[in-house]
Amino acid sequence: MIYAALFGTFCTITDCSRKEINGKILLAGGICGIILTSWQLWKGIRDWYDVLFALLPGVLLWGLSFLAEGKIGRGDGCMVIILGLLLDRSTGAAVLLTSCLLAAIFAGAGLALGKLRKNSRIPFAPFLLSADLLIWIMELTG
Repeated sequence: MIYAALFGTFCTITDCSRKEINGKILLAGGICGIILTSWQLWKGIRDWYDVLFALLPGVLLWGLSFLAEGKIGRGDGCMVIILGLLLDRSTGAAVLLTSCLLAAIFAGAGLALGKLRKNSRIPFAPFLLSADLLIWIMELTG
């Protein structure tokens, strides 16, 4: 979770400032994720089944970014793929679902208050980071 939170922080900073996630950050996160996952597979902490299902939400989001014609950033899909490497499948799925819920609440409130329009673009990385931190706190306290 620490690696995922650190990775999410760097992605959030670039996503908020540039409206895109820096490729070097994605590359560094991907390398760390591959190293961590390889170590976990070697030690028997994870199995291939878990890794494949942890990567699936990110692969689907990344694929959806091509169909959505820019409405969903490809960097967001890559970020979720890397989070799949850094987290197990259930935590990764919970982070993605929670981040979608947080983004929907934010967008709904922004629309209701007149701060956002129908075609407004909002970065998704902050919601992934917030969901990651929220689930991490829930795991630590529960």
